[in-house]
Amino acid sequence: MRTKSFVGAARYSGKGRFCVKLLVMSDSHRNQKNMMCAVMRTNPDAIIHLGDCISDTMELRRQMPGIKVHAVRGNCDIQSSGGNDKYLTLDGVNIYMTHGHIFGVKQGLERLALYSRLKEVDLALFGHTHQALIIQEQGLYLMNPGQMEHNYSGYPATFGIITIENGTFDCDISMI
Repeated sequence: MRTKSFVGAARYSGKGRFCVKLLVMSDSHRNQKNMMCAVMRTNPDAIIHLGDCISDTMELRRQMPGIKVHAVRGNCDIQSSGGNDKYLTLDGVNIYMTHGHIFGVKQGLERLALYSRLKEVDLALFGHTHQALIIQEQGLYLMNPGQMEHNYSGYPATFGIITIENGTFDCDISMI
């Protein structure tokens, strides 16, 4: 069941429109320094953490109390509270958040894509593979922001940015 969730304050874009900027992170594995760097560089309206050390978000909440943080558990977050997935609807854009391990994303994205289409999602966010990617297939966007840790799995530290404005969205990946 899709639920609506307040994500954070919208910004005035100067053209009579409001937009929301989301910072998307995953697989922080205790690298709070890179997390704070991403927050300072992007000045987001809200933060999404896709699991594996969601306890790292506690420090973000403490240092940035005005920024809403949404998080889901990953395979390393067994002791953490919260769910394995979450839905957000922002300005008509339906977003699904998961770490991805429950869909076997290291073996392929087919199960995640099928589930997301069945739930009528526009954008599915996941982590787990530590490899940043944005793909679009048959109207569904899949985004993995990568990992917050340098040298883990051989991939660079990256994060995602989603900008939602007037029912449309843009996704981007940036390196730390």
